[in-house]
Amino acid sequence: MKTSGPFHTDRRGFLIGSAAATGALVIGVPLLHAGTAGAADASGVEVTHWIVIQPDDTVVIRIARSELGQGSFTGLAMLVAEELECDWSKVAPEYADVNEHVRRNRIWGNMSTGGSRGIRDSHEYVRKAGAAAREMLLTAAARTWDVPVAELSVAKGVVTHAKTGRSTTYGRLAPIATTLEAPKEPKLKDPKDWTLVGTSACCTHRSRSARSTAASACATTTRWRRACAG
Repeated sequence: MKTSGPFHTDRRGFLIGSAAATGALVIGVPLLHAGTAGAADASGVEVTHWIVIQPDDTVVIRIARSELGQGSFTGLAMLVAEELECDWSKVAPEYADVNEHVRRNRIWGNMSTGGSRGIRDSHEYVRKAGAAAREMLLTAAARTWDVPVAELSVAKGVVTHAKTGRSTTYGRLAPIATTLEAPKEPKLKDPKDWTLVGTSACCTHRSRSARSTAASACATTTRWRRACAG
């Protein structure tokens, strides 16, 4: 009986072969700034379990749903960023770490994904995550300056007190905000006041595949914007 020589393969070949043997379908979607939860902790502050803010004002938004080309990864990040009032150009979405999820008593809730359910089933609580973090950051600024929160405004991650002309950034406020308790029922923005969700701002990715995924996110969030406004 003739035997073959030594079998050699690399990791990619092994995964492809395994998928073919088991009938598994593996879809790879390149994503802008994709990472896993925990990567930002060394250089940033976890304001809530959904949001980490770094000193350079980079906002890491954790996503607990899978991206299968339907735009959930970008769309959910947009919903959080809309309520947070941060600078979209400084947003870096990352996947929530499943091991951390278990260690923290399933803190990110349902992590399953089926079609557009990633946004449909979780849009409300991720919006609340962004709104809660925004209120915490504004409270941190109000306490720092000893002024009422109502006198503050925020745009693109910059908090301003018009009466005194003072301003600061989320990156500077995050260490103070993280010491505060997250509000349970933060005030959400009226959909008519949305400036990010449903726009083409998410379609600035450089690769064709990433632009295609972002376009799906734009279409999905546009439908949600119309539904919420109606």
